[in-house]
Amino acid sequence: MNYGLLKYFYKYIFFSRTRQKLIFLSIIGLLISTFSLTVLQGVMGGLQNGLVGRSKKVLGQGFFDVSKLSPDALEEFQKQLIEKDIKFVPELELELMVQNENYVSPAILHGLDFSIHVPRFLQHKDHQGIVLGSDLGRDLRTFFGSMLMVTSPGHVEVIFREIPLQSRISVTDFYTSQLPEIDKVHGWVRLGFLQNMIRKRMINKLRVYGEKVDNDLLREYSKNFQSPYISWEEQNSTLVYALGLETKVMMFLFMGASFLIGICITSGFLIFYNKVKIDMASFWILGLSKEKLFKLVYSFGQSLSIIFCLLGVVLGILFLILLDTNHFILMPEHFVERNIPVKLDFIHWVVAFIVPYFVASVFTHLTFRVFKKENYSFISLIRKVG
Repeated sequence: MNYGLLKYFYKYIFFSRTRQKLIFLSIIGLLISTFSLTVLQGVMGGLQNGLVGRSKKVLGQGFFDVSKLSPDALEEFQKQLIEKDIKFVPELELELMVQNENYVSPAILHGLDFSIHVPRFLQHKDHQGIVLGSDLGRDLRTFFGSMLMVTSPGHVEVIFREIPLQSRISVTDFYTSQLPEIDKVHGWVRLGFLQNMIRKRMINKLRVYGEKVDNDLLREYSKNFQSPYISWEEQNSTLVYALGLETKVMMFLFMGASFLIGICITSGFLIFYNKVKIDMASFWILGLSKEKLFKLVYSFGQSLSIIFCLLGVVLGILFLILLDTNHFILMPEHFVERNIPVKLDFIHWVVAFIVPYFVASVFTHLTFRVFKKENYSFISLIRKVG
Protein backbone atom coordinates (compact mmCIF):
# COMPACT_ATOMS: atom_id res chain seq x y z
CA MET A 1 0.00 0.00 0.00
CA ASN A 2 2.77 2.43 0.94
CA TYR A 3 4.75 1.76 -2.24
CA GLY A 4 1.58 1.95 -4.35
CA LEU A 5 0.64 5.34 -2.89
CA LEU A 6 4.07 6.83 -3.52
CA LYS A 7 4.09 5.35 -7.03
CA TYR A 8 0.69 6.91 -7.64
CA PHE A 9 1.93 10.36 -6.60
CA TYR A 10 5.02 10.14 -8.83
CA LYS A 11 2.98 9.03 -11.82
CA TYR A 12 0.52 11.85 -11.20
CA ILE A 13 3.30 14.44 -11.43
CA PHE A 14 5.28 13.03 -14.35
CA PHE A 15 2.86 10.99 -16.49
CA SER A 16 -0.70 12.10 -15.77
CA ARG A 17 -2.51 14.12 -18.43
CA THR A 18 -3.64 16.51 -15.68
CA ARG A 19 -0.17 16.69 -14.16
CA GLN A 20 0.67 19.82 -12.18
CA LYS A 21 3.20 21.71 -14.32
CA LEU A 22 4.21 24.28 -11.70
CA ILE A 23 5.64 21.69 -9.31
CA PHE A 24 7.30 19.92 -12.25
CA LEU A 25 9.04 23.16 -13.23
CA SER A 26 9.97 23.79 -9.58
CA ILE A 27 11.77 20.47 -9.14
CA ILE A 28 13.50 20.94 -12.51
CA GLY A 29 14.63 24.34 -11.17
CA LEU A 30 15.89 22.54 -8.05
CA LEU A 31 17.91 20.18 -10.26
CA ILE A 32 19.38 23.08 -12.24
CA SER A 33 20.22 24.92 -9.01
CA THR A 34 22.18 21.99 -7.53
CA PHE A 35 23.85 21.33 -10.90
CA SER A 36 24.92 24.97 -11.22
CA LEU A 37 26.17 25.17 -7.63
CA THR A 38 28.21 21.98 -8.08
CA VAL A 39 29.80 23.22 -11.33
CA LEU A 40 30.40 26.75 -10.02
CA GLN A 41 32.09 25.52 -6.84
CA GLY A 42 34.26 23.13 -8.87
CA VAL A 43 35.35 25.82 -11.32
CA MET A 44 35.84 28.51 -8.66
CA GLY A 45 37.80 26.06 -6.55
CA GLY A 46 39.98 25.24 -9.55
CA LEU A 47 40.65 28.92 -10.30
CA GLN A 48 41.40 29.74 -6.67
CA ASN A 49 43.65 26.69 -6.31
CA GLY A 50 45.53 27.71 -9.45
CA LEU A 51 46.15 31.22 -8.12
CA VAL A 52 47.22 30.02 -4.67
CA GLY A 53 49.34 27.20 -6.14
CA ARG A 54 51.28 29.55 -8.45
CA SER A 55 51.97 31.90 -5.56
CA LYS A 56 53.07 29.14 -3.16
CA LYS A 57 55.29 27.65 -5.85
CA VAL A 58 57.38 30.84 -5.72
CA LEU A 59 56.92 32.13 -2.17
CA GLY A 60 56.74 28.73 -0.51
CA GLN A 61 54.41 27.56 2.22
CA GLY A 62 55.92 30.12 4.61
CA PHE A 63 59.19 31.15 6.18
CA PHE A 64 61.04 31.32 9.49
CA ASP A 65 62.25 34.79 10.49
CA VAL A 66 65.82 34.06 11.63
CA SER A 67 67.17 37.62 11.45
CA LYS A 68 67.73 37.70 15.23
CA LEU A 69 69.34 34.29 15.63
CA SER A 70 73.03 33.93 16.40
CA PRO A 71 75.16 31.97 13.87
CA ASP A 72 75.41 28.96 16.20
CA ALA A 73 71.66 28.89 16.91
CA LEU A 74 70.92 29.28 13.21
CA GLU A 75 73.20 26.37 12.32
CA GLU A 76 71.55 24.16 14.95
CA PHE A 77 68.08 25.16 13.74
CA GLN A 78 68.95 24.24 10.15
CA LYS A 79 70.31 20.86 11.27
CA GLN A 80 67.05 20.06 13.04
CA LEU A 81 64.98 21.01 10.00
CA ILE A 82 67.16 18.81 7.77
CA GLU A 83 66.77 15.88 10.19
CA LYS A 84 62.98 16.29 10.07
CA ASP A 85 63.12 16.22 6.25
CA ILE A 86 61.70 19.73 5.86
CA LYS A 87 62.60 21.32 2.54
CA PHE A 88 63.83 24.86 3.07
CA VAL A 89 66.19 27.38 1.50
CA PRO A 90 68.36 29.82 3.51
CA GLU A 91 67.56 33.23 2.10
CA LEU A 92 68.60 36.83 2.34
CA GLU A 93 65.71 38.98 1.15
CA LEU A 94 66.41 42.65 0.47
CA GLU A 95 64.48 45.53 -1.03
CA LEU A 96 66.80 47.14 -3.58
CA MET A 97 66.96 49.30 -6.67
CA VAL A 98 67.92 47.71 -9.99
CA GLN A 99 69.01 49.71 -13.03
CA ASN A 100 69.56 48.86 -16.68
CA GLU A 101 70.97 51.87 -18.58
CA ASN A 102 68.38 54.62 -17.97
CA TYR A 103 65.66 52.34 -16.63
CA VAL A 104 65.36 52.04 -12.84
CA SER A 105 62.91 50.02 -10.78
CA PRO A 106 62.49 48.94 -7.16
CA ALA A 107 62.86 45.21 -6.65
CA ILE A 108 62.81 42.51 -4.00
CA LEU A 109 65.83 40.27 -4.48
CA HIS A 110 66.00 36.83 -2.92
CA GLY A 111 69.52 35.60 -2.29
CA LEU A 112 69.17 31.79 -2.09
CA ASP A 113 71.61 29.15 -0.91
CA PHE A 114 71.22 26.67 -3.75
CA SER A 115 73.64 24.19 -2.13
CA ILE A 116 70.92 23.15 0.37
CA HIS A 117 67.84 23.12 -1.86
CA VAL A 118 66.83 24.49 -5.25
CA PRO A 119 63.13 25.49 -5.40
CA ARG A 120 61.24 23.64 -8.09
CA PHE A 121 60.44 26.78 -10.09
CA LEU A 122 64.19 27.55 -10.44
CA GLN A 123 65.45 24.04 -11.14
CA HIS A 124 65.54 24.54 -14.90
CA LYS A 125 66.70 28.15 -14.75
CA ASP A 126 70.22 29.47 -15.08
CA HIS A 127 70.79 31.01 -11.65
CA GLN A 128 74.48 31.79 -12.08
CA GLY A 129 73.42 35.42 -12.54
CA ILE A 130 70.07 36.99 -11.72
CA VAL A 131 66.68 35.49 -12.60
CA LEU A 132 64.19 38.30 -13.08
CA GLY A 133 60.43 38.25 -12.93
CA SER A 134 59.19 38.59 -16.50
CA ASP A 135 57.32 41.89 -15.94
CA LEU A 136 60.27 43.39 -14.06
CA GLY A 137 62.62 42.40 -16.88
CA ARG A 138 60.25 43.99 -19.39
CA ASP A 139 60.06 47.23 -17.39
CA LEU A 140 63.87 47.40 -17.29
CA ARG A 141 64.17 46.62 -21.04
CA THR A 142 66.52 43.72 -20.32
CA PHE A 143 67.60 40.73 -22.41
CA PHE A 144 69.73 37.68 -21.72
CA GLY A 145 73.19 38.94 -20.79
CA SER A 146 72.11 42.47 -19.84
CA MET A 147 74.19 43.95 -17.02
CA LEU A 148 72.19 45.33 -14.12
CA MET A 149 73.37 47.74 -11.47
CA VAL A 150 71.99 46.65 -8.08
CA THR A 151 71.89 49.34 -5.39
CA SER A 152 71.03 48.82 -1.72
CA PRO A 153 69.95 52.17 -0.15
CA GLY A 154 69.87 50.53 3.28
CA HIS A 155 73.58 49.64 3.21
CA VAL A 156 76.30 52.28 2.81
CA GLU A 157 80.08 52.49 2.48
CA VAL A 158 82.09 52.29 5.70
CA ILE A 159 84.07 55.46 5.02
CA PHE A 160 81.71 57.46 2.80
CA ARG A 161 78.44 56.78 4.62
CA GLU A 162 76.30 58.69 2.13
CA ILE A 163 77.17 56.30 -0.69
CA PRO A 164 74.93 53.21 -0.93
CA LEU A 165 76.54 49.87 -1.74
CA GLN A 166 76.30 48.72 -5.35
CA SER A 167 77.20 45.73 -7.46
CA ARG A 168 76.77 44.55 -11.04
CA ILE A 169 75.26 41.27 -12.21
CA SER A 170 74.17 39.85 -15.55
CA VAL A 171 70.67 38.67 -16.40
CA THR A 172 70.80 34.92 -17.04
CA ASP A 173 67.11 33.98 -17.07
CA PHE A 174 63.53 35.09 -16.54
CA TYR A 175 60.61 33.55 -14.68
CA THR A 176 56.88 33.97 -15.29
CA SER A 177 54.48 33.05 -12.51
CA GLN A 178 51.46 34.68 -14.22
CA LEU A 179 50.98 36.73 -11.04
CA PRO A 180 51.74 40.47 -11.52
CA GLU A 181 52.50 41.01 -7.82
CA ILE A 182 55.41 38.56 -8.19
CA ASP A 183 56.56 39.11 -11.76
CA LYS A 184 56.79 42.92 -11.44
CA VAL A 185 59.09 43.17 -8.40
CA HIS A 186 60.85 39.90 -7.60
CA GLY A 187 64.21 38.54 -8.66
CA TRP A 188 66.43 35.63 -7.52
CA VAL A 189 70.21 35.47 -7.18
CA ARG A 190 72.87 33.43 -5.42
CA LEU A 191 73.10 34.10 -1.69
CA GLY A 192 76.80 34.92 -1.99
CA PHE A 193 76.12 37.79 -4.40
CA LEU A 194 73.95 39.72 -1.93
CA GLN A 195 76.21 38.90 1.01
CA ASN A 196 79.26 40.18 -0.87
CA MET A 197 77.42 43.32 -1.92
CA ILE A 198 76.32 44.31 1.60
CA ARG A 199 79.54 42.87 3.10
CA LYS A 200 77.72 40.86 5.73
CA ARG A 201 77.57 37.08 6.05
CA MET A 202 73.94 36.85 7.09
CA ILE A 203 70.52 35.45 6.17
CA ASN A 204 67.14 36.63 7.42
CA LYS A 205 64.77 33.87 6.33
CA LEU A 206 64.46 30.12 6.00
CA ARG A 207 61.83 29.73 3.29
CA VAL A 208 59.90 26.44 3.45
CA TYR A 209 58.80 24.60 0.31
CA GLY A 210 56.75 21.45 -0.17
CA GLU A 211 53.10 20.66 -0.86
CA LYS A 212 52.44 18.77 2.39
CA VAL A 213 53.50 21.15 5.13
CA ASP A 214 51.97 21.25 8.59
CA ASN A 215 52.05 24.92 9.55
CA ASP A 216 51.08 24.20 13.16
CA LEU A 217 53.98 21.77 13.51
CA LEU A 218 56.40 24.32 12.04
CA ARG A 219 55.18 26.92 14.54
CA GLU A 220 56.04 24.47 17.34
CA TYR A 221 59.57 24.10 15.95
CA SER A 222 59.96 27.88 15.76
CA LYS A 223 59.16 28.34 19.47
CA ASN A 224 62.23 26.36 20.50
CA PHE A 225 64.52 28.83 18.70
CA GLN A 226 62.40 31.98 19.10
CA SER A 227 62.25 32.47 15.34
CA PRO A 228 58.63 33.14 14.35
CA TYR A 229 57.11 31.12 11.51
CA ILE A 230 54.92 33.08 9.10
CA SER A 231 52.75 31.00 6.78
CA TRP A 232 51.74 31.95 3.25
CA GLU A 233 48.18 32.54 4.47
CA GLU A 234 49.42 35.04 7.05
CA GLN A 235 51.53 36.85 4.47
CA ASN A 236 48.55 37.08 2.11
CA SER A 237 45.73 37.49 4.62
CA THR A 238 43.93 40.05 2.43
CA LEU A 239 43.88 37.68 -0.54
CA VAL A 240 42.71 34.78 1.65
CA TYR A 241 39.93 36.98 3.03
CA ALA A 242 38.91 38.08 -0.49
CA LEU A 243 38.73 34.48 -1.72
CA GLY A 244 36.66 33.50 1.31
CA LEU A 245 34.35 36.48 0.79
CA GLU A 246 33.93 35.50 -2.86
CA THR A 247 32.76 32.04 -1.81
CA LYS A 248 30.36 33.47 0.79
CA VAL A 249 28.82 35.89 -1.73
CA MET A 250 28.35 33.04 -4.18
CA MET A 251 26.58 30.95 -1.52
CA PHE A 252 24.37 33.94 -0.58
CA LEU A 253 23.30 34.42 -4.20
CA PHE A 254 22.45 30.74 -4.57
CA MET A 255 20.51 30.82 -1.31
CA GLY A 256 18.47 33.68 -2.78
CA ALA A 257 17.86 31.72 -5.99
CA SER A 258 16.87 28.68 -3.93
CA PHE A 259 14.34 30.77 -2.02
CA LEU A 260 12.68 31.70 -5.31
CA ILE A 261 12.51 28.02 -6.19
CA GLY A 262 11.12 27.33 -2.70
CA ILE A 263 8.27 29.78 -3.30
CA CYS A 264 7.44 27.98 -6.55
CA ILE A 265 7.54 24.65 -4.70
CA THR A 266 5.12 26.02 -2.12
CA SER A 267 2.64 27.09 -4.79
CA GLY A 268 3.09 23.86 -6.73
CA PHE A 269 2.54 21.59 -3.75
CA LEU A 270 -0.52 23.54 -2.58
CA ILE A 271 -2.11 23.07 -6.00
CA PHE A 272 -0.98 19.43 -6.12
CA TYR A 273 -2.38 18.63 -2.67
CA ASN A 274 -5.64 20.31 -3.58
CA LYS A 275 -5.96 18.08 -6.66
CA VAL A 276 -5.18 14.77 -4.90
CA LYS A 277 -6.96 15.29 -1.59
CA ILE A 278 -10.03 13.41 -2.82
CA ASP A 279 -7.81 10.48 -3.82
CA MET A 280 -6.20 10.62 -0.37
CA ALA A 281 -9.63 10.40 1.21
CA SER A 282 -10.23 7.31 -0.94
CA PHE A 283 -7.07 5.68 0.44
CA TRP A 284 -8.33 6.51 3.93
CA ILE A 285 -11.66 4.84 3.21
CA LEU A 286 -9.78 1.74 1.96
CA GLY A 287 -8.17 1.38 5.39
CA LEU A 288 -4.99 3.48 5.45
CA SER A 289 -4.76 5.39 8.74
CA LYS A 290 -4.80 9.16 8.65
CA GLU A 291 -1.44 9.46 10.42
CA LYS A 292 0.18 6.98 8.02
CA LEU A 293 -1.34 8.75 5.04
CA PHE A 294 -0.04 12.16 6.09
CA LYS A 295 3.37 10.66 6.82
CA LEU A 296 3.53 9.18 3.31
CA VAL A 297 2.48 12.49 1.75
CA TYR A 298 5.19 14.30 3.71
CA SER A 299 7.76 11.65 2.74
CA PHE A 300 6.79 12.03 -0.90
CA GLY A 301 7.45 15.78 -0.83
CA GLN A 302 10.82 15.36 0.87
CA SER A 303 11.89 12.44 -1.34
CA LEU A 304 11.12 14.51 -4.43
CA SER A 305 13.54 17.21 -3.23
CA ILE A 306 16.21 14.65 -2.29
CA ILE A 307 16.07 12.81 -5.62
CA PHE A 308 16.33 15.91 -7.79
CA CYS A 309 19.03 17.53 -5.61
CA LEU A 310 21.08 14.33 -5.82
CA LEU A 311 20.48 14.12 -9.55
CA GLY A 312 21.67 17.72 -10.00
CA VAL A 313 24.85 17.02 -8.00
CA VAL A 314 25.57 13.84 -9.99
CA LEU A 315 25.10 15.64 -13.31
CA GLY A 316 27.33 18.47 -12.05
CA ILE A 317 30.08 16.02 -11.06
CA LEU A 318 29.92 14.31 -14.45
CA PHE A 319 30.17 17.69 -16.19
CA LEU A 320 33.19 18.66 -14.06
CA ILE A 321 34.89 15.34 -14.83
CA LEU A 322 34.25 15.97 -18.52
CA LEU A 323 35.90 19.41 -18.26
CA ASP A 324 38.81 18.06 -16.23
CA THR A 325 39.63 15.10 -18.47
CA ASN A 326 39.22 16.73 -21.90
CA HIS A 327 40.95 20.10 -21.24
CA PHE A 328 38.78 22.09 -23.59
CA ILE A 329 40.47 25.34 -24.71
CA LEU A 330 37.69 27.83 -24.02
CA MET A 331 39.43 31.05 -22.98
CA PRO A 332 41.20 33.65 -25.21
CA GLU A 333 44.99 33.68 -25.41
CA HIS A 334 45.49 36.59 -22.97
CA PHE A 335 43.91 34.58 -20.13
CA VAL A 336 46.21 32.71 -17.73
CA GLU A 337 43.97 29.63 -17.74
CA ARG A 338 43.18 28.68 -21.34
CA ASN A 339 41.19 25.64 -20.28
CA ILE A 340 38.82 25.89 -17.31
CA PRO A 341 40.50 24.42 -14.18
CA VAL A 342 38.44 22.13 -12.00
CA LYS A 343 38.63 21.10 -8.36
CA LEU A 344 36.80 17.89 -7.46
CA ASP A 345 36.01 18.15 -3.75
CA PHE A 346 33.59 16.00 -1.74
CA ILE A 347 32.86 18.89 0.64
CA HIS A 348 31.74 21.05 -2.30
CA TRP A 349 29.38 18.30 -3.43
CA VAL A 350 27.85 18.05 0.04
CA VAL A 351 27.34 21.83 0.16
CA ALA A 352 25.82 21.82 -3.34
CA PHE A 353 23.29 19.25 -2.13
CA ILE A 354 22.55 20.68 1.31
CA VAL A 355 21.94 24.34 0.37
CA PRO A 356 19.14 23.82 -2.21
CA TYR A 357 17.72 20.84 -0.32
CA PHE A 358 17.56 22.74 2.97
CA VAL A 359 15.56 25.56 1.39
CA ALA A 360 13.31 23.16 -0.53
CA SER A 361 12.80 21.03 2.58
CA VAL A 362 11.75 24.01 4.70
CA PHE A 363 9.21 25.21 2.15
CA THR A 364 7.91 21.67 1.62
CA HIS A 365 7.44 21.26 5.36
CA LEU A 366 5.59 24.57 5.71
CA THR A 367 3.35 23.71 2.75
CA PHE A 368 2.54 20.32 4.24
CA ARG A 369 1.61 21.86 7.60
CA VAL A 370 -0.82 24.25 5.88
CA PHE A 371 -2.36 21.38 3.92
CA LYS A 372 -2.64 19.14 7.00
CA LYS A 373 -4.30 21.87 9.03
CA GLU A 374 -6.88 22.62 6.33
CA ASN A 375 -7.67 18.98 5.48
CA TYR A 376 -7.43 17.21 8.81
CA SER A 377 -11.03 15.88 8.62
CA PHE A 378 -11.62 13.64 5.59
CA ILE A 379 -15.27 13.20 6.64
CA SER A 380 -15.97 16.90 6.06
CA LEU A 381 -14.22 16.66 2.72
CA ILE A 382 -16.35 13.68 1.65
CA ARG A 383 -19.53 15.45 2.70
CA LYS A 384 -18.61 18.49 0.62
CA VAL A 385 -17.99 16.30 -2.44
CA GLY A 386 -21.20 14.39 -1.83
